[in-house]
Amino acid sequence: MRPDLRAYLLDDDGRRVFGPGPVDLLERVGELGSLRAAAIDMGMAYTKATRLVHDAERAFGFALTERTVGGTGGGGSQLTPEARELIGRYRAFERASRRALSAAYETCFSGFADVARLGCVVMAAGEGARFGGAPGEKLVSPLAGVPVLERTLAVLPADLLDVVVVTRWDAVEVLCARLGVRCVRAAGPLKSDTMRAGLEALGHRAGCLFVTGDQPLLGERSVRSMVAALTREPSAIVRLAWHGRAANPVLWPADTLDALARLEGDAGGRVLLAGHAELTDRVRLVEAESEWELTDVDTPEDLARLEGALADRT
Repeated sequence: MRPDLRAYLLDDDGRRVFGPGPVDLLERVGELGSLRAAAIDMGMAYTKATRLVHDAERAFGFALTERTVGGTGGGGSQLTPEARELIGRYRAFERASRRALSAAYETCFSGFADVARLGCVVMAAGEGARFGGAPGEKLVSPLAGVPVLERTLAVLPADLLDVVVVTRWDAVEVLCARLGVRCVRAAGPLKSDTMRAGLEALGHRAGCLFVTGDQPLLGERSVRSMVAALTREPSAIVRLAWHGRAANPVLWPADTLDALARLEGDAGGRVLLAGHAELTDRVRLVEAESEWELTDVDTPEDLARLEGALADRT
C-alpha cells in the first residue's frame, strides 16, 4: 500500500489550470517540437491539447508555446522561456509535495497494515556512577521487586513502537534476552554513540522516541498520547512535560533523524533545539499524568523515593 498525489494549480475560482496533464503535454512539446505531435503521443485529442495550453496561458498571463515555421517538418511549436521555467517550478513543487506526502503517510499510518511502526531507542548505556556499584547496575536494580529497566520497557506499547535497547553492559543484555527485547551495543560512552547505534539498528522510520532506561514510572498512556500528537501533526517534535516543563522522553519526526544520527558528543538531542527557532517552534508538549513519570534514577535515594511513590499509588 502506498499514497498517491496529483498536484494541481487552481485559479481564484477553484478551477484547475495546471497539473500532471498539462506539464506532461508541455514536456512532450519540448521533446517533439509540435503540439499536435505531443497530443498524438499522449493519445489526446488535438482540440483538448490546445484548450489545456490556452487555459493555462490565460491563468498565468504569458504564452507557453510559440509557432515555428519552415523546416523539414513544415513547422511546429516550441516552448517559451516562461514555459520552461514553469515546468521546472512545477516539477520541484511536485517532488517536494510527494516527499511531504510520504512522510505524513508513514507517520499517520505507522503500524497500520504494512507500514512500519515508529522506532523507539531506549538509552541504557550510561555508567550510572552516582548510583554506585558496577557500571549500569542501577538499570537492573529492583524497584518494588521489578528491575528499573524492565518497568520502563513494560510501558512501551508494542502495537505502536519497535523498541531497541542500546547498552554497553552484560547485565542489561541478559535482562533484554529474558524479556525478548532487541538489544544492541553502543560503540562508545557518549549519548551520541547511543543514539546513533539505536537509529542504525532501527533503519528508516517515520519517527523515533528516545527514552532513558532509568525512567521506570513512565506511563503507557503518556507514551500513547505522544504518538497520537505526532500522528496529528507529523512534523512535530513531541516532548513529555509536567506543568509545561519539558522533559524526557522525546519523540522526533522523520526529517530530524539524520541530524540526530550525525550528532557528536554527550549532549543528546537538545543540541539540535538550542538556537534553532525553526525546530523549537515545532515542539509540542504532552502533559504527564504524574510528576513521577518524569523522574529518573540517579542515586539510591532516587530509587527509594520511587519506591515510596509506588507504595502511595497502590
